[in-house]
Amino acid sequence: MNNHDKLNSIPFFFVIGRARSGTTLLRCIFDAHPQIIFPLECAFIIHLYGKYGKLKFWDEEKITSFYHDVINYPKFNFWIIDKKKLLDRLMDMKGENSYSGMCKAVYMNFSSFFQKNEIRLLGDKNPSYSLYTKKLMKLYPEARFIHITRDYRSNIISMIHAGFEAEIYSSLAYRWMFVNRQVEKQKKRFPQKFFTLRYEDFVSDPETSLKKMCDFLGVGFSNEMLNYREKLNEMLAVYPKELIYLHHKSLLNPINADNIDSWKNILTPHQIKIADTVAGTFAEKYGYEKMFKKSNFFFRIYCLPGMFYGRLLYFFMGLIHDLPLKFQMKIMKLLAKMFKHDWKMFKNNEAVQE
Repeated sequence: MNNHDKLNSIPFFFVIGRARSGTTLLRCIFDAHPQIIFPLECAFIIHLYGKYGKLKFWDEEKITSFYHDVINYPKFNFWIIDKKKLLDRLMDMKGENSYSGMCKAVYMNFSSFFQKNEIRLLGDKNPSYSLYTKKLMKLYPEARFIHITRDYRSNIISMIHAGFEAEIYSSLAYRWMFVNRQVEKQKKRFPQKFFTLRYEDFVSDPETSLKKMCDFLGVGFSNEMLNYREKLNEMLAVYPKELIYLHHKSLLNPINADNIDSWKNILTPHQIKIADTVAGTFAEKYGYEKMFKKSNFFFRIYCLPGMFYGRLLYFFMGLIHDLPLKFQMKIMKLLAKMFKHDWKMFKNNEAVQE
């Protein structure tokens, strides 16, 4: 088997779900597996597709262009990767090749903190992938998806604390529902490709959940997965500490289920009623129980403006995604400046680049 065939034989799997549902925790754990390469979140596969997705023949000019678009993509500067080695590897793939294979080559060059042996899986996580599972399956027909859900009321609290979105409870509840609903649509069509688990069940019994996920992915469970925190000091020495402490502080602590019901003490009854009204009925499919069983007509009308705002954001995201790449990047940088917690992803991190 030559290098191209070997690369193409390694399947992808994707961790999806609403942001702040435990996707980053799963990434860290799977990255510790000795047979899985799982880089940090960086959605270039989807966003570079419009420019390169249909290419079948790659010459030096196209590869160079692809290489520069990848390394300049937001958050890629946080990857630990030898850029010269990456470019050389991509140049080795000149001639007939697929966009999906070129992306795999990028992932194979990621340097993990964890020891690796024979690589059997490539992993990727991004909450936005929940909206693009159809495209990902087109790129990688062999792909499988780990879909993690979290109680919508806990998710709302986490989104607000992270400062990711406006503090509009009906909008946050709607967006939780919208993301999971999009996943469910594809899951109905291809049930064998999806494994859904609840964050609450995972943190209550991580080992059992991980063994089930490994079986689903066709890779053996490794105890190293539960030892992922052993490399946290090395991670903190490389990645921007302010981002970790702001958005992923929980990763610094052992997995525990102590706070899974904390929303009952943090949210007011009015806020809970909004969340239950918007997302509660849909959430029952995952076993989340509404506190407020019914809402009257006028209260549902009261929730509509926030729901409309939440839907509008996804509408504009779709419009941006359809633009040429250079315009996508300009808009993303503009939004990142407006929402300063995201701006760091565009800045160079010399410690990572070296």
